[in-house]
Amino acid sequence: MAFSMFFRAPACTSRVFSQQIMRLATQQATKPVETQRMLSSIMPLQTSFLKSDTTPILNAVRSFRTSPALLHEEKAHDHSKLWVIEKLTSAALVPLIPICLMIPNRIFDSVLAILITAHSFWGLEAIAVDYVRASIFGPIIPKIAIALVYLISIATLGGLFYLISNDVGLSNAIRQLWGVKSKQNA
Repeated sequence: MAFSMFFRAPACTSRVFSQQIMRLATQQATKPVETQRMLSSIMPLQTSFLKSDTTPILNAVRSFRTSPALLHEEKAHDHSKLWVIEKLTSAALVPLIPICLMIPNRIFDSVLAILITAHSFWGLEAIAVDYVRASIFGPIIPKIAIALVYLISIATLGGLFYLISNDVGLSNAIRQLWGVKSKQNA
């Protein structure tokens, strides 16, 4: 990028650059054919520098693009909104867990089960995508890892809903686990 910035800079189109070319052109050479060949290769270079629009460095950096995806408007595959939802889910778990433990009921238990499952799904999916890459493990194992993440998440949500609907509920189950005394303390 620095080399391209040098060619855009006014130094290439300045008077000093032209003087250097003229000095090279008027030098005595041992073979006039080589001088003519060198001049013919340099002159189009100078004219191309003179034709190019010079832009300030900041504008050149601002217009620098690495991929055509930056040119498109928001698409369905835009993950910025999903990132916000993930962070809101994590933030919602902080007050929701104590509320569910203080006021146990099926609605709070269901919301807690959904948020815990979503939070763990996004975390496990990020681990699978980041660390089980196709470039390292081949094309099949990453797909198996993502399928396992889906399977674990579905089983977790199903198990939590089963606990909520057919047993004491999620909050009461956590309370019962805390209420278990070890044999040494009893």
